[in-house]
Amino acid sequence: MIDINKILDEAIEKDASDIHFIVDNPPILRIARNLIPVEGSKKLAEKDMSEIYDYLIKGNVDADNVYKETRKLDTTHEYKGLRFRVNISSTNGIPIATLRIIKNELPKFEDLGVPDIVRRMMYQPQGLILVTGKTNSGKTTTLNALINEINENQNRKIITLENPVEFKHSSKKSVIVQKEVGLSQDTMSFHDGVKNALREDADILVIRRNKR
Repeated sequence: MIDINKILDEAIEKDASDIHFIVDNPPILRIARNLIPVEGSKKLAEKDMSEIYDYLIKGNVDADNVYKETRKLDTTHEYKGLRFRVNISSTNGIPIATLRIIKNELPKFEDLGVPDIVRRMMYQPQGLILVTGKTNSGKTTTLNALINEINENQNRKIITLENPVEFKHSSKKSVIVQKEVGLSQDTMSFHDGVKNALREDADILVIRRNKR
């Protein structure tokens, strides 16, 4: 029986960014961009992947149905006060999983290396801002740092539509409503979420969708 919590503990202790559970491979941590097998671990068998799947699904029938219908699932997992972004997909009909560790504290905006003109754009009365980039380039961190900048300094109502929700914001000077998109979540689709946001007196609408 695989000790999943022990693997999560090692990932946290070694400041890994991601954890990979792939059949016929040992559990693997991404540390400083390098892929490093978990110490003393064996290759994962199909039954191990079933255990990991059950651990991450947590008996959620709707999530299980989404995976069975689409062979992919984006969700979150919480462990020891930390949140993990979870992606479950499939290889040869066997589920595999990638977990991204979400830091509880956002870096300060000035530490991100983003030009100050981007921060100043947050004070415009209207407009559209796109945060784009390759995988692991810091899109989610940058976007949430911008949200936090508004939250700490402006009096606005912010609605976010996310799949899944990663950073949890608390209202400060602004009021923040975070909605998870998906079956049996806060809104069924991004289309429905955007449409309803027009009726919710939102000053700022944030849409964050993982690449498919």
